[in-house]
Amino acid sequence: MKTEKRSISAPHMNRRSFLKGALATGALAASGAALAACAPASSTAKADAVSAQTSASPSGYLCQEDWLGTKPEIAESDIKETISVDVVVCGGGNSGIQAALAAAEEGASVAVLEKGNPSEDQVYVHCYGQEIGHFNSQWLIGQGYGPYNTGDIVAEFCKRGGNRVSPVIIRQFVDNCGEMFDNFLSLIPADNHLLSMGPKGELGLHIAYGREPQDYPIVQAGYKTWVGDAMFWGPYNDQPADGVGMFSNLSEAQSFSQKKAEELGAEWHFGTTAVVCEQNDVGEVTGVVAKQSDGSYVRYKAAKGVIIACGDFGQNSQMIWQLITEVAEWSERQGIERDSVTTMTMNDGSGHKMGCWAGGYIEPGPRPTMSMGGGGGGPWGTAPFLWLNAEGNRYMNEGVTVGSFAASIRQPLGIIATVTDSKWLKTVQNASIDHGAPNYTRPQYYEDLVTDMDKVVEGGAEGGIVRSCTITERMPSQVFGANDLETALRYAGYADDAIPACLESIKHYNELCAAGVDSDFGKDALNMVPIDEPPYYVAPSSNKGTGSAGLVTLAGLMTNEDLVVIRPDYTEVKNLYAVGNCLGQRFGNAYSTPAAGVSIGMAMTYGRIAGKNAAKS
Repeated sequence: MKTEKRSISAPHMNRRSFLKGALATGALAASGAALAACAPASSTAKADAVSAQTSASPSGYLCQEDWLGTKPEIAESDIKETISVDVVVCGGGNSGIQAALAAAEEGASVAVLEKGNPSEDQVYVHCYGQEIGHFNSQWLIGQGYGPYNTGDIVAEFCKRGGNRVSPVIIRQFVDNCGEMFDNFLSLIPADNHLLSMGPKGELGLHIAYGREPQDYPIVQAGYKTWVGDAMFWGPYNDQPADGVGMFSNLSEAQSFSQKKAEELGAEWHFGTTAVVCEQNDVGEVTGVVAKQSDGSYVRYKAAKGVIIACGDFGQNSQMIWQLITEVAEWSERQGIERDSVTTMTMNDGSGHKMGCWAGGYIEPGPRPTMSMGGGGGGPWGTAPFLWLNAEGNRYMNEGVTVGSFAASIRQPLGIIATVTDSKWLKTVQNASIDHGAPNYTRPQYYEDLVTDMDKVVEGGAEGGIVRSCTITERMPSQVFGANDLETALRYAGYADDAIPACLESIKHYNELCAAGVDSDFGKDALNMVPIDEPPYYVAPSSNKGTGSAGLVTLAGLMTNEDLVVIRPDYTEVKNLYAVGNCLGQRFGNAYSTPAAGVSIGMAMTYGRIAGKNAAKS
């Protein structure tokens, strides 16, 4: 690393307490002359403003307001320091760590710009999540899970994304994620507590009940799932924990990759936020200007490349409102204020804006977000039980997890409930391993599920709290039960005038089960289990007030297969790469994957690919 003015990196960052609260069910302005920003429009002069905007210069987005803003111009006098390296990584999370490691392994000098400013007691960088979805690692193959046909997996991603993804970018992930994971795992000492497996170990593998390795992929409602979710979910916990990834130790696991990158010469610059890319006369990115926590600016020259790994735009309500239009439209119709529509991350879309100011653009709509909710409630996640809407009607094939949010948000506002009976465990055991599905890594969690369910009926109108057995580990769910269906439905919140329709829907469902064919929606016969043996159980959720954009936004910048950002005319913005949730063309309509944990698995894999590509450029 060549430093024209001396820089001192801050110490390592510790994992912060992970986000609490259950995951809500919810649901260019390009720079230069390429595209013009969407102009603001008042309610009284909106038509004239839009007309003027269109005639002046065409916009690449059908938005009402300018979410992008003007490209920042930093005065030379405000830049207090210049640092020269081969590769600059903007963001030090899951994707940024792996990008820095890969570039350093290739011999490049690396600067990682991390906006977080660690306190004295922090030890390593905080990384969101707890699972690393991937395929065909030696770790998986050694346990009998693979090698899988990569073409089949790529095709499944494309199918789940409604063919609105880039098959070549998806293939890059599928072909490289196994190597990424093996390299990541190799940096953790073999005797470290993070690698302990078994019923109460800290490292798990999302598997289905009673299935042998050769039984995969599981095919449910025509969609395939494979084993590929490595779970750094922390120590066994007996009590309910109301939060996502409450005991995750992924940050600690990532710290070993960060340490290795630093041993190879990569430097972390904390309290440093990338603001804008710098470019030469022909548009090639030459570096970044960043702002430090004390308000001063530093120029980072990048001889080989800049990697945007800044995360999503989950705390930028304006960007969500203008770009994730499905969430905005449903929210507005329910009177939900835009400022309240956020995700569970703390990212503001700065990486997306940097890419657009440099000449890139965000993938076209419909733009995805991680709204994984939908369907009935319950501690068993996305298992194919019977679901009823607020009017008591069944409304979809409950095995189609990819469509559960879209179908549920289109129902009358109110209760969306799971209804089952004493045979509920059969459906749990037959479920796939989609994201949010039941997980048999810790059999004790299934036993806990049975223990808790046995106490539900005695709870009467108060129901019972049941510990989950899904990838979200110990999140509590409220289930109501009774020895007659009408009482259980009433306990769950159904109004008297909706109960007759509920009972009629259940009666018809039982008839379909008896016939062995779901002639209404086509659910697999295996999962057509009649609801006819007490006690009966109802687990309610709701599609009302679904203004959340979920866990993270997933819409990102357009790139080629090498992850180089491209312009609307498909020419490269040379030396600029996008990874993690700044990368587009991965999920199409919504988050749905053939193994859980793929969001983080992709972030890490694409970070590693971009790091290698930048270092070799």
